[in-house]
Order: sequence, then C-alpha cells, then structure tokens
Amino acid sequence: MKKFSTLFILVLALILVLAAPSFAQKRIKDLKFHNMQDYAWMRLAQIVPAVTDRVILPIGTVESHGVCAIGTDNVIPLNTAELIWDKCNALIAPAVNHGVTGASISQFPGSITIRPEIFEDYIYDVLKDLVRTGFRNILIVNGHGGNTDPVKKAMSRLHQETAAHFMIVDWWTVAFNIVNEVYGAKAQQSGHGDMEEAALVMGFNPDLIDKEMYEKLGKDNVSRAGTDAGVAMMPAWATSRLPETGAGYLNFDLAKAKAYAQKKADFIADTFLEAVKRWEMMESWKKGK
Repeated sequence: MKKFSTLFILVLALILVLAAPSFAQKRIKDLKFHNMQDYAWMRLAQIVPAVTDRVILPIGTVESHGVCAIGTDNVIPLNTAELIWDKCNALIAPAVNHGVTGASISQFPGSITIRPEIFEDYIYDVLKDLVRTGFRNILIVNGHGGNTDPVKKAMSRLHQETAAHFMIVDWWTVAFNIVNEVYGAKAQQSGHGDMEEAALVMGFNPDLIDKEMYEKLGKDNVSRAGTDAGVAMMPAWATSRLPETGAGYLNFDLAKAKAYAQKKADFIADTFLEAVKRWEMMESWKKGK
C-alpha cells in the first residue's frame, strides 16, 4: 500500500508539472503577446521574470512639429519599441504620451505640457511599479528632449533605492552617422520636425506627414535654422527647426525612411543589450561568482 501511495504521488506530481504552463527556455516571441498590457496579471506573473526581466517604456509628449503630426514624439518611441522588442527579448510597457512640452511652442493647437517636477514624480511611480512587477532591466525610449532631465532624476532615485538597471535613450542624440549612411547628409544632431524626425514618423505611417501643407506653406516658412546665441523668443517663429541653414528639409522617400528607422532602432537595441550583458556580469561579481 505504501509503495502504491508513493507511486500515486509521483504520477500526480508529474501530471501537475505537465499541466502547468512552462516558460523555461522560452522567449517573448514564443508567447501570445509582446505588449505587457495585453496579459491578465496572473499570466504576467508567470512571465516576469521567468521569460524576461526586460521591459521597454516608450515616452513622449504632444506638441507642434511643423507639418509632422502633433503626436510625433509618441509615434517614434512606440514604433522603435515595436522594431526592437524581439531582439531585446523585452515586453513593451504602456506608453507615457504626455510630457514636458517646450514653452516656445506650447501655445500652438494640440500642444499639451506637464510640469517637469510633476513629470519626474509620475515617471518615478511608473518605473517603481515596473520594478515591483519583477523587471530588473528597463529601457526608456524617449521621444522628446524636455523629458530627459526629469526621467534621469527619477531613474537615479530608483536605482539607488532598488538597484534595478535603467537606460534612457534620446533617439536624436545617438548614432549621428546613420543619416549619412541612408541619406548622404551631414552627420549631426537632428533638429525638430526636420528630415530625420519626419523619417522616423514616415517609417511608421507616411500619412502622418502633411505633404500638402508642406508644399503649400513652403519649406522655409514651416521651418527655421535657429537663431543666434543670446536670442530668445516666445513663441518660436516656426514650429520645426533645421539643424543648420539649408539642411534638414523633408525627404519623402519612404524606403529610405524605413531604413533610417530600422537602423536607429537597431543601434538602440544593440546598446541596451550590451548594457544588460555588462549589468548581469557585474551582478554575478556581487555574488562572488
């Protein structure tokens, strides 16, 4: 009888193991969804951190960008996340779509701004609960410069509190050389609503660039090359900014736009993956391995 009971227990245990969902050796691409918000909480608890402890948080804002859609700063980080989640084996967190819009364009139709101190605390709370969920490696893909400092402050606070790993990437600052590779243009920091930013929007949906309005108003009226140092104005005299005079005008070649978007995304993914590798290496050192 004892032998039968032991055998019964072993068989029952095996049945339970086989019946339970197994995530060993799986990647996000093997699962049903790659967007975090599509899962029930019970299923998400099985995935994080068993399948991945990595998450991508797209952040942006809503503001005028010349003839580019006012959601440009949201479209770019979200599309970038969609291009790299598989490569990074990361879930995509729900995007933060309202940020710190620039004061000089804040009064144009559709612009919405959040005060920097409020945005810092908001991002802090979002990141805090991503860490609580089990994510240890968090990539923040940022679509707007006004967000950068508040996010750095928020993730610095959380790193010190939790030792979790964070990276924020401003797409317009990294990998200058890509514009030269794709467009043969001078490698420099992109402007605002210019060729490079428009390319990343076109790579997602070309209809989000108002070509008709661009041609009607004129490329030198909807954009400017900036002003001399020491000059400030409210509002700016154009809601798109060229990197320099005569450069950065829109290019409507869709194939090049898609290539540019993919190359930018790949650079961001490769940078994050290198960071994760080194973070994990250092974590093993902490454990004396």
